[in-house]
Amino acid sequence: MPQSIVKFDDSSQRVVDAGREAWRSLSKDETWEKWLAIGRAVEVGRNEIMRLLHTNRPAGAQWSRTFGQWLETTGFAEIDKGARSRLQSCLDNLPAIEQWRQNIGLTQRLQLNHPTVVWRRWQAATQRGEDKEKPRGNGGRPGLREEVIRLQAELDAALRRLENAEGNDWDWQDTPEDIAQAMLRSHPAKAKRIGAAILSLSKSTAKKPSTARIKQ
Repeated sequence: MPQSIVKFDDSSQRVVDAGREAWRSLSKDETWEKWLAIGRAVEVGRNEIMRLLHTNRPAGAQWSRTFGQWLETTGFAEIDKGARSRLQSCLDNLPAIEQWRQNIGLTQRLQLNHPTVVWRRWQAATQRGEDKEKPRGNGGRPGLREEVIRLQAELDAALRRLENAEGNDWDWQDTPEDIAQAMLRSHPAKAKRIGAAILSLSKSTAKKPSTARIKQ
């Protein structure tokens, strides 16, 4: 769908433009503020498409097709689907998350940027009732807990880069049609070979009806 089909007012268009710029520069300098700009842009697009389709639910074949096309035109389709979902969850709980971020200390705040990491850490802290970072007795140097969080953040970032490189914008909870479309977008030639192989295997492993007859 050409981008011009989705009509934004000046304010909303600025939000979308800011999000696209944040996404383009994210690989060079990942920050929480850039992720928020991306999330707000996707949210604006989602709300506008819902208005155009006269629906109050982001669901259904027409919605998925139209929203997916808009994501393609803006470049946001490159973002992992799970990351987009958790980014929206962060936006829905932003005041509480921002308050939590202010209390975890500068070291952790600078390290926790990706929405998946932020969402998981905030949920864990909320469940434990930890709103403030405990004082350290080593002159402010990072302790074992901070080091574990830092390493986990690096691992999450590495896994995210691997997922993006492979183009896996789907999981096994998606419909077969959604998985097939995602595969065709990322690796069209291989996706066709996989489809043919699955069809061949399904025929060869299907249980054949017995030809034996009971003698009278």
